[in-house]
Amino acid sequence: MNDSNFCKMIHMKRTLSRKFKQVKNGIAKSEKAFGRLNEAAPTNSKTEWLASERIAQSSRINNPAAMDVYEINIKQAPSKKEIELRLLEEGNAQNAAPAHRSVATWISMGLAIEEAQIALLIEVQRIGRSSTETQRLEITRQCNRLHGQIDGFTRSALTHLGEGFDADDDPDDLN
Repeated sequence: MNDSNFCKMIHMKRTLSRKFKQVKNGIAKSEKAFGRLNEAAPTNSKTEWLASERIAQSSRINNPAAMDVYEINIKQAPSKKEIELRLLEEGNAQNAAPAHRSVATWISMGLAIEEAQIALLIEVQRIGRSSTETQRLEITRQCNRLHGQIDGFTRSALTHLGEGFDADDDPDDLN
């Protein structure tokens, strides 16, 4: 144990010198980033932030909750389902006929198909070559369901993209 501590002490100068150089480089990079951020921030926001910072620093001893101004408040991005619901409500797609679903629903169907393809690929890779007959049957059934979904998706592409979206191809040959 003593030998380990002795080795640390001997190499300390080299380690501290290397870390000091890294810190100096980091300070320069941080100053550049702060400068860009400072230029981009509106003046009234900077004034408000400075006032909040002064208040927090002056009252932090008596009121530790004053330091809450330093907490990061980032809104969480909406989920895929929330976005789809919002788009459906905006497009008033609830009253539309099934053949004329909204573009949001159609895109969501495409994303769901892609997720199903990825899940199927992961399942196939998981079971590998040494699969049972039951597993192979289930994989084949999932493939057939997926092909049916893809066929329906490509046929509905005509509704959303128009008749001339790919006039050279037959919709049945798009798969």
